[in-house]
Amino acid sequence: MAQTIGYHIVISGYGLWLPGDERGHWSEAWDVELGFVEPHKLNAGDAVRRRMAQERQKHPPTKFTPPMQAVIAATLERCEGESDWSFAAITIEVTHAHLLMTRTNRDIDNVVKWLKDQTTKAIHRHTSHERPVWCKGRWRSFIFDEHIWWNTKRYIDRHNERRIA
Repeated sequence: MAQTIGYHIVISGYGLWLPGDERGHWSEAWDVELGFVEPHKLNAGDAVRRRMAQERQKHPPTKFTPPMQAVIAATLERCEGESDWSFAAITIEVTHAHLLMTRTNRDIDNVVKWLKDQTTKAIHRHTSHERPVWCKGRWRSFIFDEHIWWNTKRYIDRHNERRIA
């Protein structure tokens, strides 16, 4: 079996990738009237489910301002320094962040929860933002192949180049 090289993680701001999203969604079933969707599988967009999710939101969507992005970057750097893994690439966009991380012996889902918790606390402490920061869950893929690793790194680096240009 192939050894895990690392992980590509995408986390979105609160309220920005809802159940029913037209790009597809990974949401678990949560409405009996609409029927159930298969969890842990990309489900097709559904305008009714999306509208219902929007109506259930308790706060407006979170978009990252430059000060929030700076706090996220500094917090991720601190977390990396305290860990057995490292980041090979990071981009922090207005609506989401991409993280390319090396392999860890820890449970990667717990690592992502920790990163979201630490960045949320830092944003609340260092900015005026008091609402939720991140969406529930994350998108995460395991990388086993060097070619995919380098393609993912280039993809994330292009996010940064595009944002700066």
